[in-house]
Amino acid sequence: MRQTFNMDQRTAKVLKAAIESYIEKAEPVAARSISRNYNFNLSPASIRSVMADLEDAGFLSKPHTSAGRVPSDKGYRCYAEDLATHVGLNVAETERIRKVTFCSEAGELKEMLSAVSHALSEFTSQAGLVGLSSFASAPVKKVKFVSMEDNLVLAVIISTGGEMRNQLVRTDENFKQDDLDKLSNYFNDRFSGLALELIRKKLLAEIKKDRVRMDDLVAMALAMATELAEKTDNNEDGSIFMDGASNLIDQHSAKLSMAEIKALLKTLDEKKRLALLLNECLISKNVNLIIGAESEIEELKDFSLITHSFSGTEGAIGAVGVIGPRPMDYGRIMALVAYAAEQISITLTGCNEEITR
Repeated sequence: MRQTFNMDQRTAKVLKAAIESYIEKAEPVAARSISRNYNFNLSPASIRSVMADLEDAGFLSKPHTSAGRVPSDKGYRCYAEDLATHVGLNVAETERIRKVTFCSEAGELKEMLSAVSHALSEFTSQAGLVGLSSFASAPVKKVKFVSMEDNLVLAVIISTGGEMRNQLVRTDENFKQDDLDKLSNYFNDRFSGLALELIRKKLLAEIKKDRVRMDDLVAMALAMATELAEKTDNNEDGSIFMDGASNLIDQHSAKLSMAEIKALLKTLDEKKRLALLLNECLISKNVNLIIGAESEIEELKDFSLITHSFSGTEGAIGAVGVIGPRPMDYGRIMALVAYAAEQISITLTGCNEEITR
């Protein structure tokens, strides 16, 4: 694979055509098909050469049994972020979302979020997903560790939404405050914006890849992140609303074995894993994409998750999203998800005094 790749206008057009053709027909795309169906004024040989370059650069791949090519995760990301046509929503879609996001009192909040997931599932024929973050899965803005007596450390955790929690952690030794100050700075410099469980996973991954030495500070950080993630997770759960999981099964039943279908259904029912995926987008104000293997969940390697955070008066408190196959209408679904998140935010900030979590 080349170290650098220049995506000129001609190459971008060919990639866009290849991906949209694959999304429409669900079969490998050949150069002759693009030449026949798109007015590029390029010969099949020229298109074939461009597609070969795209394959070398990792945007396309070539199945062994086919002369055509299919998009890779990298190709889908480039398409969704830079090439997809961002269409406007129709009146029926906007009116339905505005209607289901109307909220006048606290008791209607969960009903509203459930209705949003159902509407997104109906509009997209995929799985609609809405989640309120628990403190355990909320992005951490700042951590302060304070030395206490009897091998106890007080962890003061502030989320990006402004919520603060104090958590006592028992350690194997009585740490000096200077050491804990170094640990606080390490957490805040390296991991601000990540949930505690994601901090733990990132530390483990970096240690495994030898990106950081397993010195006393890193060992202490890993132990503390693990302890805090377990304690906060045991104390509180967020709320996850999903509708349309059967759509994913219906569309993929021909490709999946019964064991794979059961594994997929089990994954979609694991609220903690879904909450972690949703909360990855809480620090962003834009649409967030998790494509294929990027989720690091084997059962979701053939799917994409499109999400957008929504906010209360104190900042991001949850996310809305759609799970679907990698070849899907990214432009339209991204617009739907962004609009739904916007309307939820308007509702939550508009009746915030009556809403409690």
